[in-house]
Amino acid sequence: MKKLIFILSILIGINCFILFPKCYNSLIDKGVVESYLNSSEDEPKNEVLRKQIIKNVLNATGYNNWNEYIDYIDLKIYKLDVLPNDKQDILFSLNLSKDNALIAIYEDTMNDKYFYKNKITNLSPVKNISSFKDFLVVEQLLDERLGAFFIDNFVEVFYFDKNSFKNTFKKSIYYDEIYKEIWLDKNAPNDIWNKNIQKSSIDYLDEDIPKILAITTNIKSKAKSTNTPKKEDFKEISKTSQQELYTWDKNEKTFKLTEKKQLNE
Repeated sequence: MKKLIFILSILIGINCFILFPKCYNSLIDKGVVESYLNSSEDEPKNEVLRKQIIKNVLNATGYNNWNEYIDYIDLKIYKLDVLPNDKQDILFSLNLSKDNALIAIYEDTMNDKYFYKNKITNLSPVKNISSFKDFLVVEQLLDERLGAFFIDNFVEVFYFDKNSFKNTFKKSIYYDEIYKEIWLDKNAPNDIWNKNIQKSSIDYLDEDIPKILAITTNIKSKAKSTNTPKKEDFKEISKTSQQELYTWDKNEKTFKLTEKKQLNE
């Protein structure tokens, strides 16, 4: 019996030893976060704390391979209530590259630590994070003006469901693209360029049934040039605006377009 207890004790000890690094990597000291938030960017300790936080988040989320690029990763921190708990949550957004970002959500453990709970991946570089009722609003910027000739500043609205964040709505705030007409029509002249701009104002309506109101303006322009035209080369050919209302569908857990109408310019 004593031998059995001894063996079980060893096995428990081994399991704790194996699991400890994982648990340790899931924790961030509150003091480290507060010191970073209260330090100015030109303080030497700011950079040390920034790297410490980023390394922790990368390890907790399984993005360890990004540690070698830690000097180039942009960090933003937000304190929001986004998880279904009675604790304050803290969010760390990491802009890993020009077209890749992630958000890590940590929970307040009510002592001196934050504990890693969840993540949102496959994001474009994050500009801002806010909350709306039970939703998380993530503003992102995809800049592909070199090569693909477009820039897209957009928002995605996420909802926490079944232990993960689901994308429920996506809309461009500002979208700008240019392209040669011949890229779409091989019979078109080789010197005609098109420019499309979409601008949207988005309001999140705090009603019993959540709604999102968007007013979008689309502007189409053309230019004639053998090279990539300048901004002033484009001449506006049309401008239209429309209003869209999206309503929360609790069964399908998504915002559905329920009203749409053209607006007079």
